[in-house]
Formats: sequence, C-alpha cells, structure tokens
Amino acid sequence: MYKIAYVTSSRADYGIVRNYLNLLNNNKNIDLEILVTGSLLDEKYGTGYHIIENDGFKIVEKIRLDMNSTDINTIIKNMSATLYKFGEFFEKHNYDLIIILGDRYEMLGVAIAAAMNRIKILHIHGGEITLGNYDEFIRHCISKMSLYHFTSTEEYKNRVIQLGENPNRVFYIGAMGSENCKSINLNNVDEQIIQLEKNKYFVVLFHPETLTENKPIEQINVLLSIIKKYIANYKFIFLGTNSDTNSNQIRMAVNKFVNQNENTIYFENLHPDSYHYLLKNGIALIGNSSSGIIEAPTLGCYTINIGDRQKGRVKGSSIIDVDCKVKEIENAIDKVLQLPKKEELENPYYKEKASNRAYETTLELLKKKTNSIKEFYDIK
Repeated sequence: MYKIAYVTSSRADYGIVRNYLNLLNNNKNIDLEILVTGSLLDEKYGTGYHIIENDGFKIVEKIRLDMNSTDINTIIKNMSATLYKFGEFFEKHNYDLIIILGDRYEMLGVAIAAAMNRIKILHIHGGEITLGNYDEFIRHCISKMSLYHFTSTEEYKNRVIQLGENPNRVFYIGAMGSENCKSINLNNVDEQIIQLEKNKYFVVLFHPETLTENKPIEQINVLLSIIKKYIANYKFIFLGTNSDTNSNQIRMAVNKFVNQNENTIYFENLHPDSYHYLLKNGIALIGNSSSGIIEAPTLGCYTINIGDRQKGRVKGSSIIDVDCKVKEIENAIDKVLQLPKKEELENPYYKEKASNRAYETTLELLKKKTNSIKEFYDIK
C-alpha cells in the first residue's frame, strides 16, 4: 500500500487535477489523502474545500491561515505558518509521495517542510514563466526541492532540466487541466449558469500583478470602465480573485460594480464544472488568469489576456495579449465579437490522455523507490 498526499490551497490547483486524483483514489493499492490550506478554508473565498469533499476525496488535515488581509506582511506570515504547521504535520505523518502543483505562496512552505522531513515531492507545472508575479520564483524554488516533475509542455520540461534536474525524473505529461475541462458533469453546474444565453456573455477573472509597478486598483478600474460600455448588450460574469497581495482591492471594486450595474453577476467560487461550462458557452475570458491560456482554448473560448501577470507563458493563437489600456482592451473585445465560435481552438498545452499518463507514470515512480537524495544535474 502506497501512501500519497495531495496538497491544495486554491480552486485552481484542485480543479486541474481532479481526474488524476480520481485515478489515484480508485487504486486499491494507494491510500490518497488530501491536505487543505489557504483560501479553500476561508468563507471570504467561498470555502471551496466542500467541493473536494463532495467529489468523494478524503481530507485528513485542514491547516487554516489568516486570510483577512492581503497585504505583503500577512502573506509572509502565512508562508511562515505553512512551513511551521506542515513541518509539525509531516513530522508525525510520513508519505511515500507528496504531490504539489504550481506556485502558490502557501506551497513554498509545504515544499520546504516536506523536503526537510525527507519526503519525496512530485511537482506539477514546473518550468513555466510568469514574469508579472512572485509565483515566478516560488515555482522554481519548489522545483528545486522536488524529486519528480510533470511538465505541461516540452519547452517547460527542458527548462526544469536546465534548473539542474535529472532528465530521467522530468516527464512531459501535458496540462491535465486542458484535457479535464472537456468532461463537464451538468449535475455540478449552477442552475443560474445553465440559464444564461449562450454566446451572449463574457467571463471576467482578474488577479493582481505582484512583481510590477502596476497597481491592482488602477488596473481593475480601467477594466470596469470599459465593461460599462458593453453591458447594455452583453452580460458580464465575474469570478472572485485569488488571495495574492492587494487582491482585496480588486474584490471590493468588482463587488461594488456588480451591485451598481445590471447585466452583471458575481460568483466568489464555483465548482470546476460550472466554471468550464461558463467558458465553453461564453464569448471570451477577460482578465489575466492562467486558465485563460491553458484551459479556455480547449473549450473554444477566446482569451483577452491583460497586462504582465502571465508574461512569458507559451500561448496559443486564440490568446489576445493587451496592455491594461482602454483602447487596447476595447479593440480586443471588438475583435472577439467578430471571430467565429469554434468547438475548440489551438492549445499548445493539450496532450491527449494527460491524466492517464500522469497516473501511470506515478505508479512507475512509486515502484522504483528512488532515493530522495538528489544530485545537481549538469548539462554537458
């Protein structure tokens, strides 16, 4: 029996791997445990851990953080808290493998705690670049503490190897989220969303940039001023922002806007199936979410990607990059209104059977019983 833990702190790093986790969970030789922290446990962000429970997974630990503020000092304290609390947890609970996805600041403490306790880490979505956010350096730090790596593109695989990781432990799997989003269970889709008129609305998901001089409140105000020009003819469906630095400013501005304007709807959190249904039947995703780059194209949804948060990512042709400037965003909205609706768009992250490939590779890694001590791999 192999004991595995998946650690999640946000709706993003759970929804991407649901199918993969199901495969692990259904294997009688694997004891899969879910460890939850961050915004998934906070009411302000929609207490999303209930979605995980309803999907049938076993949550064995909930580590709560102070999510009342999003100033930098609180975020640093939360990073310290995850290190300390997960350090205590891993001292008492050993695993054959810890799986961590991405680059959330909470996950850095988790990775350090696991590595210090000599627990093997499998890192998903390493090697990627997002120059507008501190996720950029956190992601690479987690890669350096991880023994195994599942990357979403060949380019990202090469970058992880460039970081000094052994090529025999780096696997180009594809982005599981770009495949998972095709399977939408209507039982999980909010009735209010099903009733929306198809191709008559935009989805808006905007997060703060944390490594640039751009101020979140100024950026969201620019975007809202543009949206106001279009709400007479189209609905705008807003989703709650994440818990990054100064995200509260975005949340308050959006809530105020929705309360004052018709043809707008706000959801703090949604089941992944609800979110994917929204994208599949909407005109475009407006904002700066990675889901607009990795998942939206598979669903035939165009993306208007604003600013520098996702700068550096590999992108398909359906992604329209714009600065946070009125004319550029307006031109992009006008452009997508003229583009044909398609079932699917070009997606460099899509690789058929990504979840199955991740599952089968995980089983092979568990059987190998590789030593957790790593050596730096030098490229000759």
